[in-house]
Amino acid sequence: MLILPIVNKNRILNVHIKLKNASKVRHRVNFRDTLESEIIVNGKKLSESIYNNSKNYSDTISFVRNNSLLYPRNYLVTTKEERQSNLYDVYEVAPPPKKVNESLDILYGRVLTDMRKEIPGSNNGKYLSFEQIGLGEDLTDEKIYKLQRIVKEVRDTEKWPELFEKEGIADLTSTVDFIRNFDCTVVTDTTIPEASLQDTINALDVIHTRDSKNLKNYYNMALSNRDIYAKLSYINQIIYKEPLNLIQSKKQKEKKLIKKKEEVDYRNVA
Repeated sequence: MLILPIVNKNRILNVHIKLKNASKVRHRVNFRDTLESEIIVNGKKLSESIYNNSKNYSDTISFVRNNSLLYPRNYLVTTKEERQSNLYDVYEVAPPPKKVNESLDILYGRVLTDMRKEIPGSNNGKYLSFEQIGLGEDLTDEKIYKLQRIVKEVRDTEKWPELFEKEGIADLTSTVDFIRNFDCTVVTDTTIPEASLQDTINALDVIHTRDSKNLKNYYNMALSNRDIYAKLSYINQIIYKEPLNLIQSKKQKEKKLIKKKEEVDYRNVA
């Protein structure tokens, strides 16, 4: 489980990041010609490719893209085997988006790797830092100012892509479009009051324990993730006139599904 810790309204949320267009299509299976932790794209297997032993997360998405050039189809990902058997689960995943930059490819690759390393029935979590994968490096204040100026001065939205390209900020639009490929759900009952965490860190800091260092790193990661996510949301607000709203609780998502169903039912009646 890939977890993004993030500060929000004086709380630290722990957010599970997954691919939006991925679904588990098989449970507790073992195919004779398919290994655990495998990726299969148009019949090509990651385990038989030059990318198999790579430690670079972005190479995973490179493998998928390279084998999807001619026929962009859904591909399969197998999890690791269960602890007490040789059975694993299987995901079906939609083709990946076009490359924007290395940091977003690393993010996609980390999510894919998280799926491949998943042990059915287990809930081991790993933290994700936007800063460590370089996601915030291209979201500079100068580029955001240029974006803001163009959107404010030029009302004709059809002219924006050319102007964005000319100013070297086209990647800002591509970044927020890419990031919407991820599903971000707050893990229930894991929210921590920010003040409470700060008090704990201050108390442990006196005795310089490993716990104190780990909690500091966790808190700083959550702060950094907040700042980078805020930039992404602001860019989305400038371009699309609405915040990103990528991170939601299970209850928020359930309400949205109910609302969509009601809208469909209303249209069918009308």
